Amino acid sequence: MDVLGFITEYKWVILFYILIILFITAKRDKFTFQAKFIALYKTKIGLKLIDRIGTKHSEFIKILGYIGIGIGYAGMLFILYFIVKGVYDLVFVPGAPAVVAPVLPGVHIPGSPIFVPFWYGIAALFIVVLIHEFSHGIVAKAHGLPVLNSGIVFFGPLIGAFVEPDEKKMKKESDVVQYSIFAAGPFSNILLAGLVILIVIAVFNPIANAYVHPIGVSFTEVTPGMPADLAGLKPGVVYNRVNNITVNSTYEFISAFDNIGVGERVIIANEDSEYQVVTTSKEEEPGKPVIGVNLETRYQNDDSDLMKLFFIIVELFSWIFMLSLGLGLANLLPIGPVDGGRMIQVSLSKVMGEKKGNRVWTKLTIFMVGIIIILVITPIIRALI
Repeated sequence: MDVLGFITEYKWVILFYILIILFITAKRDKFTFQAKFIALYKTKIGLKLIDRIGTKHSEFIKILGYIGIGIGYAGMLFILYFIVKGVYDLVFVPGAPAVVAPVLPGVHIPGSPIFVPFWYGIAALFIVVLIHEFSHGIVAKAHGLPVLNSGIVFFGPLIGAFVEPDEKKMKKESDVVQYSIFAAGPFSNILLAGLVILIVIAVFNPIANAYVHPIGVSFTEVTPGMPADLAGLKPGVVYNRVNNITVNSTYEFISAFDNIGVGERVIIANEDSEYQVVTTSKEEEPGKPVIGVNLETRYQNDDSDLMKLFFIIVELFSWIFMLSLGLGLANLLPIGPVDGGRMIQVSLSKVMGEKKGNRVWTKLTIFMVGIIIILVITPIIRALI
């Protein structure tokens, strides 16, 4: 990709981070910097709301916090299973998709199976992090601990929010109270993911069933040089037939290829024209037929302003669900400063004593960070080679 092509593809990403850099530079005296790539802009915004919620509903929030401890440790075991699986696949399953991948909205990460659209990703990530951090503050306040600051955090290229409970006073609390405060963020993310599912089932699905009818698929991207491109298929055009099978959604389109092999001729058509496509395969999945497209379901009247707004909201909620679940589980890794690491640190100090517990915690963090770096970097290197 040439420089002009790069700028064109990532124009919004580039503009966003230029504005962020200008903002940090202009307000540099109001930022606190940690580890050179974490910038904290401390404010008092939201502290009154945290105080009000944490104080008024303290008993209920404490109960939720205690439940969150169990969910937190269960989630920790769950994410550790995927880390172990990732190591196994890395060694014994060539071409397996990345188990751990960085999330950078608007940027294609080589080797990553997920691409997060820029504006959806930024909006969803900010909402998810905001709820995560405020949950820490609300649980801390429910236990009578002061919350000193709130604000915006720039963690490298990512933007989020934070709250800052009084760490010195928190360390004097019982281990159960500390667990509940640390687990509050990931637990709130899991609850948020569950809430999104309920909203989809109770609100979005009935609206879609009543007013939105799928009429086929279109391609958001046609890879140059791949079979679909060579056959003349274009992005944005609605197609509703594969061979003699009617397809009204991405699921039906993919299912139509179940009995089609690599190197076979396929007819993809709509009411106006038909195209003959010869399937090929990718090196990492030699037996799976591909034609080089990214799909989306198309709906009746999906070009109306009301339907466009509906789909924007649905898309945003889908990314809130995925990023909330992903962030919640990632924060339960037993690594250094993240919530799972803090929980493990308290556990080790309780069992081994503070000095020995911290030594073991440090070694565990170094080991886990090394594993994560290998799992993240290896698929990127493989994709670039």
